[in-house]
Amino acid sequence: MAILDSEVQEVRRESAPSVPRRDRRVALDEHAGAVARVRRHTLRRLLFADFAGFALAALIGPLTIAVFSNNPDSVAGRNGTVYLFDVAMIPLFMAVFAFYGLYRGTTRRISMSVFSDLRNIVHALMISGFLYAIVAYAASKNYNVETLSVAKIVSMCVVAAITVPLARVVSFGLLGQQSVGSVPVIVVGTGKLAQTVASHLRAHSRVSFVGFVDDNPLGRSDVLGELEDLPMLCRKFHVARVVVCFSRTHPERTTEMLKGLAGQVGVSIVPRYYELITGRSHVEDLSGLPMLDIAPASLSAGARFLKRSFDIVVSSVVLLLASPAFVVVAVLIKATSAGPTFFRQERTGRDEQTFSMMKFRTMVHDAESRRHELDHLNEVDGPLFKVVNDPRVTRVGRVLRKTSLDEFPQLINVWKGDMSLVGPRPFVVSEAMKIEGWARKRFEARPGMTGLWQVSGRNELSHLELCRLDYLYVASWSFWWDMQILWQTPATIFRGRGAS
Repeated sequence: MAILDSEVQEVRRESAPSVPRRDRRVALDEHAGAVARVRRHTLRRLLFADFAGFALAALIGPLTIAVFSNNPDSVAGRNGTVYLFDVAMIPLFMAVFAFYGLYRGTTRRISMSVFSDLRNIVHALMISGFLYAIVAYAASKNYNVETLSVAKIVSMCVVAAITVPLARVVSFGLLGQQSVGSVPVIVVGTGKLAQTVASHLRAHSRVSFVGFVDDNPLGRSDVLGELEDLPMLCRKFHVARVVVCFSRTHPERTTEMLKGLAGQVGVSIVPRYYELITGRSHVEDLSGLPMLDIAPASLSAGARFLKRSFDIVVSSVVLLLASPAFVVVAVLIKATSAGPTFFRQERTGRDEQTFSMMKFRTMVHDAESRRHELDHLNEVDGPLFKVVNDPRVTRVGRVLRKTSLDEFPQLINVWKGDMSLVGPRPFVVSEAMKIEGWARKRFEARPGMTGLWQVSGRNELSHLELCRLDYLYVASWSFWWDMQILWQTPATIFRGRGAS
C-alpha cells in the first residue's frame, strides 16, 4: 500500500499524543466495528460456500457408489426424502466445522488459504461423518427412514472433501476476493528484524504493508508515528493485524498498548531467536509463565517413509501421463539447437552425496565453458550463480524456463530417490561446498523439485534467505506442508515470480 508523505503527516497530526486516551479508545471501537462488518460478510460467504459444497456432496456421493459398483438401481431407488434428510443434516457438518475453527479469524489471518484449512476440513468431515451415522441410525430405527448406509456416508464425506474446498475457492476467487481482501498490517519496531519482516509482508499476496510505528525511528521516512499513535493509525488504515518486532519503545509501554489492542486488532509477536523456532515448536506452561520449546530439527523415520512413498507414487503417475509432452519438448529442443536433449549436472543431495540431476537443455551446448565470461553479470549473492536474460539461453529454453517445464525430467531423479518432490534447493557441488554451519542442516533431506524457495520468491531471494528457508523446511517438515507447497507452486510459476 503506497502512502503519501502528506497523508502520513495528516495521520500523525490526527493521532498525536495529545489526543485523549478516551478518544483513542473510541477510535479502536470504530475500527473494530468496521472489521466486524467485513468479518460478518466473509462469514456469510463461507457459510454459503460450505452449504453449497455439502449439498453437492449429498447429491454426487450416491452417484459415485452407482458408478463404482455398477449398480444404477442404488440411485434409482433413492427417494427425495432421503436427499432432504441429507440436506437437513448439513448444519451438523457446519457445526463441527465451527468447532474446528474454520469460520474464525478470516479477516485477520495473513496466511489464510483454502489449502491451509484443508487438514482441519478433513478432520472435521471424519467427525461429522461419525455423528451423521449416529443420527441416521436413530432415524432409520425410529422413523423408518432408509438413511443408514456406510458406503453412502463415506462417499459423501470423500466427495465433500473436494466440493467444499472448491466451493470456497469459487466463493472467494471467481465471485470476488474483496470480501476477504488484503490484510492491512503495521509493524511495531524499525530494527533489522522489523525490516526483514516488512520485506516478507510486502511480498505476501494477502498483505497490504502500511508502515512502521516506533518511538525511536532513527530517521526512517516510512515510520507513521510513535506507539501512542497506534490506535488512530489502526482506524485510519483499517489495520487488521499488528506485528511486534523488538521495538525500541520501553517494554512496559509496549505491553500496556498491546493489551489495549488485543481483541480489537490481531496482534503477532516475532520472538527472539526466531531462527530456532520451527513448526514443531510448542508452548509449555511453567506456573503461568509460557516457555517456547525448541523441537528437534530433523525428520523421523516415519516421516521419511511417508515422504518417500508419496514421491514414488506421484512421480510414477506423472511420468506416465506426461510422457507424450516429454516427446514433444524433446523434438522442439532437437529441431531448434544443436546438442543433447537433456542437460545433466552434478548436484549435492542428501547426506552430501552427489547425483546427476536431469533437466531439459535450455542453453547452447557449450554453455558451461562460457560461464566464466558472465561472472560479472551474476545477480545473486553468495555462492549461487544466476544471470537474468542469460545470452546462453535458447529461444525454446526461455519458454521452458519461464514455465518451469525444463525441470520436469527431475521426476526421474525423484523416482530414483536422488530427489524429492518438495525439499531444499538442489545446489551445484561447487556451491554446496561453500555452505557452512547451521545451513548444512539442508543436507539431511533430499533436494526438491520445488520448495519454500520456489513459493517464497524464487530467484528474488538472497543466498542467506535461501539457507534460512531450507533450514526451516527440514526442521519443520510435515506432510501437509509439502501438500501446501505443491499447491502453491503452479500459481507461483504462472505468475512468473522471480523466474529468469
